[in-house]
Amino acid sequence: MKLSSHALRALQELDETGREAVEQIVRAHIRACRLNGFQPENLERVYQEAIEIIRLEGPPKKDPMIAANKYEPTRRYEQYRSPRAL
Repeated sequence: MKLSSHALRALQELDETGREAVEQIVRAHIRACRLNGFQPENLERVYQEAIEIIRLEGPPKKDPMIAANKYEPTRRYEQYRSPRAL
């Protein structure tokens, strides 16, 4: 897989822990795609999104309580509420 200069530069700006975390996210994405029966497309975009996740949230923590519950989502998103509903 060949990355663009922008993605490669962003990956190189991360420290070693960050790069390992990005690679872990990308490998998990590829594994999930294959388990669902299709080949992953546009890995360039997957790398860019993984880099953004690591920049915003930092590398994943090795907390045994989080790993114990495999059904708990890893991140939560606020639900949109219109200004009228408030």
